[in-house]
Amino acid sequence: MRDVTIASAVVCAMDAAWFAVLVLYVTEALHRTAGVYGLLFVVGALGGIAVGILGEHVLRRIGPWPALVVSGLVMALSQVGLGLTDTVVVAAVMLFASSGAFALFNITAVTMRQRQVPTAMHGRVSGLCLTVSRSAEVLGALIGGALASSAGIRAPTLFGAIPIAAVVVFLAWQYRSRRYPSAT
Repeated sequence: MRDVTIASAVVCAMDAAWFAVLVLYVTEALHRTAGVYGLLFVVGALGGIAVGILGEHVLRRIGPWPALVVSGLVMALSQVGLGLTDTVVVAAVMLFASSGAFALFNITAVTMRQRQVPTAMHGRVSGLCLTVSRSAEVLGALIGGALASSAGIRAPTLFGAIPIAAVVVFLAWQYRSRRYPSAT
């Protein structure tokens, strides 16, 4: 679970990096109003909700390790797409995909943790994992702001894709032959 917790921290940090400056990205890079930001926010939420509904079926179909890897790669690719696009429609698709992938990654990681950690330790382990992830989000938001102000508003999305892709490739390699019971 150590590697999954570290991967979750990286994912949370890099997601928070671009999310912290999303409103500026919409107004400056896409040249849209704050109202469009709200609509894009809703589209992203719908991606997470859709995967929340379908996540169990996805996990049963492909298994937990592939779900972590696929969701991580989708997050990385959608961040690159978000960083490179100038159109609202493409940004909306990328936000939908990113939020859905983020939801699948979290559903999978939490379910794996609950299945592997003894029941008597669930509270302590969950608390530690949440502390690590939330701390990483704060750090990621700070990094995102610094990157946006020094390298441009698109930098947090483009930069963040690299560590996410690296950590999921590491997980894929490290656990390529592991078989765990279904995550659902």
